Amino acid sequence: MEIKQLGYLGLDAREPAAFTEYATGILGLQRVDGEDGTTHFRMDDVHHRITVEQADRDGGAYYGWELEDAAALSAALDELSDRGIAFRQATSRELEIRRVGGMAHLTDPAGNRVELYHGASSGDGAFTSARDISAFVTGDLGLGHVVLASPDVAAQQEFYTDVLGFKISDTMRRPFQASFLHTNPRHHSIAFVDGPFFGVDQPFLHHFMLEVTDLDEVGLTYDLVLDRNVPVTMSLGRHSNDKMFSFYAESPVGVHTEFGCGGVLIDDETWEVTEIPGPDIWGHRH
Repeated sequence: MEIKQLGYLGLDAREPAAFTEYATGILGLQRVDGEDGTTHFRMDDVHHRITVEQADRDGGAYYGWELEDAAALSAALDELSDRGIAFRQATSRELEIRRVGGMAHLTDPAGNRVELYHGASSGDGAFTSARDISAFVTGDLGLGHVVLASPDVAAQQEFYTDVLGFKISDTMRRPFQASFLHTNPRHHSIAFVDGPFFGVDQPFLHHFMLEVTDLDEVGLTYDLVLDRNVPVTMSLGRHSNDKMFSFYAESPVGVHTEFGCGGVLIDDETWEVTEIPGPDIWGHRH
């Protein structure tokens, strides 16, 4: 199957209002009313890219991967059936909340909910940042990326490459095991890291990344985080593989957010998979 992008992200929250304040006041997303207690957040011309809903836990809930159209989704589900991989069709209410034309969901080897969909709805009018962010880097590159932690990085890599058709960008063994995968020119739309290194044996969403077009907007957002005493989990720095200039902060749902700019793009005709010696060129101090 040919997945186009990471189209949307769902989050569980014990205190959704706190995440709403963070998403708008810090990240600069646009709040959009949702259904059944959900709140959506917009960052481009798509109706929404992030959804948060009330739950008895905090963390990642689901990850939406876009296919070209209804025929592509049907073909993808045929592939899953041929492999004996179970999936479920979305309910009409799920389609309404996601604002998509069709969707089916399954779980990866770590238990994360994978949603395959097509036909995302457009937003009403132009995107309006709550913080005057000029633009987020989305479009054909998708929302950004997510990094999932689990005890078995190899099993995750095999599933996403062999079953879902992702390509390996690069890998890392020190200071922890990691695998970075792409499905469009964005260096990675998903990555897997060794959960026990972070002291957690259960799978979890470590962070999601949002990319802006202006380095100064990264710096201004960093200052804002410091001024409002938002916990900084990694200081300003630049990654060694995707060259992202960014920092990390802790959101009210416990999931870290990476806010950055300047990520490299991959050309599959020339890109060579390597094992990187470490995650950073400089910075990203804990």
